[in-house]
Amino acid sequence: MSYCVNPNCANPNNEPYATSCATCGSSLKLRNRYRASRPLGKGGFGATFLAADEGLPGFPSCVVKQLRPNTQSASVMKMARELFEREAFTLGKIGSHPQIPRLLDYFEEEGNFYLVQEFVDGETLKQEFERRGAFNEIEIRKILSEIFPALGFMHENGVIHRDIKPANIMRRKQDGQLVLIDFGAVSSQVNKPSADDDPSGLLTNFAIGTPGFAPPEQMAMRPVYSSDLYATAMSCLYLMTGRSPKDLPHDPFTGEINWKSQVKLSDRLRVVFEKLLQQSVSQRFRSAEEALRALESGSIPDEVPKASPSLSNNSPAPAPPSSVTVRNANTPSPNSRIHPQKYSSSTQFDSGMMTTGNTRAGNNSRIGTGTGELKGGRRVIVEYNQGKRNFANQDYSKSSFGSATLAGIVMSRSKLVEADFCHADLTGASFQGANLSQAKLNSANLREAKMQRAVLIKSDLGSASMILADLREANLQSAYMSKADLSGANLSQANLKGAYLSQANLNGTNLCGADLKGAKITDDQLAQAKTNWGTIRPDGSKRLF
Repeated sequence: MSYCVNPNCANPNNEPYATSCATCGSSLKLRNRYRASRPLGKGGFGATFLAADEGLPGFPSCVVKQLRPNTQSASVMKMARELFEREAFTLGKIGSHPQIPRLLDYFEEEGNFYLVQEFVDGETLKQEFERRGAFNEIEIRKILSEIFPALGFMHENGVIHRDIKPANIMRRKQDGQLVLIDFGAVSSQVNKPSADDDPSGLLTNFAIGTPGFAPPEQMAMRPVYSSDLYATAMSCLYLMTGRSPKDLPHDPFTGEINWKSQVKLSDRLRVVFEKLLQQSVSQRFRSAEEALRALESGSIPDEVPKASPSLSNNSPAPAPPSSVTVRNANTPSPNSRIHPQKYSSSTQFDSGMMTTGNTRAGNNSRIGTGTGELKGGRRVIVEYNQGKRNFANQDYSKSSFGSATLAGIVMSRSKLVEADFCHADLTGASFQGANLSQAKLNSANLREAKMQRAVLIKSDLGSASMILADLREANLQSAYMSKADLSGANLSQANLKGAYLSQANLNGTNLCGADLKGAKITDDQLAQAKTNWGTIRPDGSKRLF
């Protein structure tokens, strides 16, 4: 059977090899290649269909995802297109993994957006639960041991799924392996649509994920990698209890889910769930790999010493098994069995209170000489605020600099793989020769930045301001640069193969000698830029523009 994907078609069922719909007249082959046979699911933001790829021998099955915002708002449609393009870019960046369906194609046709993915035959964990009932601890442990490696692979590629739930975890019929599906809310730092641009809330809901399974920071549009870990644990609670997260009892003062009374777990698995379901991001596992190690070993990583609750001047400060009484701000008890130097660089004793060097609240006045205990992006930001500017030849991979003001910073030849500079002010910054592969620079201010010969492979520069930036000989292969402002920027001899430059401002951009083979860019955009005989067009040809 052929199925018409026109959302307004009254009778979408058609004969197997019909070319057009008998009811509405729409073509039954998308892109003259993909023929839908039946719907797999529908929602307010789109639909998915089982289809056959008639462009390949044997007509193999695939899944066609149709993105169709139920609105006439031009601003919402514009944002929908950007979300679609970013999702396609992100899925393409993930590459190939046995537990993640591959992206096969993406295109726009008659005002609708389409993603084509590998078809996974099987049933979701939600369907499995409805068929057979609650899962036991052994089964839950096995689910976690299979999901964590897939999440780890995604996170290593800078991708947050953002919609982990039983309906989006499928058990493949072929081998019984669990597969993550429906990357509709997939994120590599998708920005929150404003209420003015999205009055219906359609895009906001689309970008958030599923309430209940998503943790607090994700509902606030600030997802992190451990957000997926939280959602995975919530999914397991559903599989053990049959109750949606919103139906579980919660503490009316803290908002935390009272899940322990709903399930019976061994002590070993209970401590893993306690850490997975922490409301505070800082208290959860830092990575899927760490969570998997804890699951397999039954031990939780040691915690960094935390600041104690407020104590009076005469109260004893928290201590290891032997009691320590703090007599005054500077002198520890002579009878203490803890050597005072143990906390010398990371902990200060002040009026009977113990505070750690990495305490966030009210620590600005204490950082001073304590930066030795800070790491990565936080240390850079602190030292920058103290006047330091040269951070060249360092390794800050996966560090976070989001929204920081770092104008004029020097990070030449530094390793910044997967670093997060979202919304950061990097005006006049120096990144010559730096490795920024897969870095997140969306909406960053890189005006007049010096980035000659920088490596920015698969980096996210969406909506970044790069006015007058110097990117000569930079490697921007497969970079995402949608809506970036590159007016007056110098990209001569740059590698832009496969780069995504849709809606980027290229007014006066120097593309002489740049390689744009396979890049997503229009002739109108190229007409605004400076090119020469050495510029390689998206089709691979060389000629004057």
